[in-house]
Amino acid sequence: MTATTAVNVRSAASTSSTIVGGLYRGQTVTAVSAAGSWTKIRFGTRLAYVSSQYLKGGATAPVGGATGTRVTTTQVNLRKGPGLSYGKLSVVPDNATVTLTGKVARGYTEVVYGRSTGWVASQYLSRPSTLPAITGTRVTTADLLVRTTSGADYKVVGEIAKGRTVSITGATQNGRAQIIYGNAIRWVTAKYLSTPTTGGPVAPGLPKITGIRFATTTLIIRSTPDADFASITEVGTGTQLSITGLVKNGRMQIVYDNAARWVTAQYLSTTKPAIPAYPVEKGLKPNAIKVHRAVRATFPQITSIGGVRRDPIPDHPSGRALDLMIPNYRSASGKALGQQVALWAKANANSLGIEYVIWNQRIWNIKRDKEGWRYMADRGGDSANHKNHVHITVFG
Repeated sequence: MTATTAVNVRSAASTSSTIVGGLYRGQTVTAVSAAGSWTKIRFGTRLAYVSSQYLKGGATAPVGGATGTRVTTTQVNLRKGPGLSYGKLSVVPDNATVTLTGKVARGYTEVVYGRSTGWVASQYLSRPSTLPAITGTRVTTADLLVRTTSGADYKVVGEIAKGRTVSITGATQNGRAQIIYGNAIRWVTAKYLSTPTTGGPVAPGLPKITGIRFATTTLIIRSTPDADFASITEVGTGTQLSITGLVKNGRMQIVYDNAARWVTAQYLSTTKPAIPAYPVEKGLKPNAIKVHRAVRATFPQITSIGGVRRDPIPDHPSGRALDLMIPNYRSASGKALGQQVALWAKANANSLGIEYVIWNQRIWNIKRDKEGWRYMADRGGDSANHKNHVHITVFG
C-alpha cells in the first residue's frame, strides 16, 4: 500500500500509542492485515500500525502535483525514488527542461528527462520563462541603460556599452525597443540602436589614467557620477583602482573593466587599508564579504562561519555562500537565534545582495519571495538539512 500523505506510524492501533516513525507521502509499505480503522504494516524490522484512511492500495505514488514542464535552476541528480537513499539514474544539467508526471513526495517531484523517468528535489525546479521570439539584432550607438519596462515606472537593471550587439523582438513602446537581456524581457532607448554592419561602431578612447587609489570600504562601481547611475558591480575593501583625476558630484572617475566608471571619492585612499584578518573572507565575493561583516556586527555570538569550500553545488566554491553555525542549535535559545538570523537575512536581502537563505529545512529565495519559506527535501542529517546553521547565498 502507499501513503497518500505524511502520516505517523504507531506501536499499536490507537492514537494514544507511541509514535515509532512516519511515512512520507508516496512511500510504499507492505500491509499485513487490517482491523477497524487501522492497518498493520511491516516497518523496518518490526510490525507497526497506520491509520487506514491515509493508505491506498498499490505501489504507485499518488498523483496530486502540477503537470506540464519545469526548468532546473542548477545541476541536479535524477534519482530512482523520492529521497537521497535512492540510487542515481543520471545528472540533469542546469537550465534543462523536464516534464512533470504529477507525482510528488517528500519534497521530490517525479519528472521525465530524455528517456528516463525519475525524481528530483522540488526546490531545484522553476517554471519556464515565456519569452517572445527574437527577430534580429542591433548594435548600440551609445552606452544604454537596460530598463524593466518601457514606461516611466521602469527600474534600471544594467547597462550595455556602446558597440555591443543586442537581440531585439521587434516591439517598440514609448520610444523604447524591446530586447532579450539576461534571459528576460527588457527595454532600451530605440534611437540608439543601429542595424549591424561589419565590425560595428568603434568604441571611443578611454580617458588617461593618472594614478591609483585603494577602496577603503565596499564600493559601488557606477555608470555615471549622477543620481541616475546604473550599478555595474561592487568591489571590496582594499581593491586597487585606476583613476583619471576627474571628480564630479563627489564621484571619482576610474577606468574599470575597459570602461570609464565612477566611485564615491571619499572612500578612496592613496595607501592600501589594513584589512581585518578574517581567513573566511578569502575567495568570497564582495556581497558575501558584506554579509560576513554585517553578521559579525549584528550577531557576535556566532563565532563559527564557513565560506569557500568544495561542493557539487557551485555556491560555496564560487565564493557566493556562507554557513553561519548556530551555537547550541538543539536548545530553545539556539533555535530562536537561528530563526532570528534567518529572518534578519531575509529582511536585509536587498541591501546585502542576498539571493536566498536556508534554515531548518526551509528555503526563502528573493526571486520567489511571494512563496515565502518553502519546504526542502530531507537530506538525512542536521547539517545537510540546515538545522545547525543558516546558509546564505548572495548574488555574484
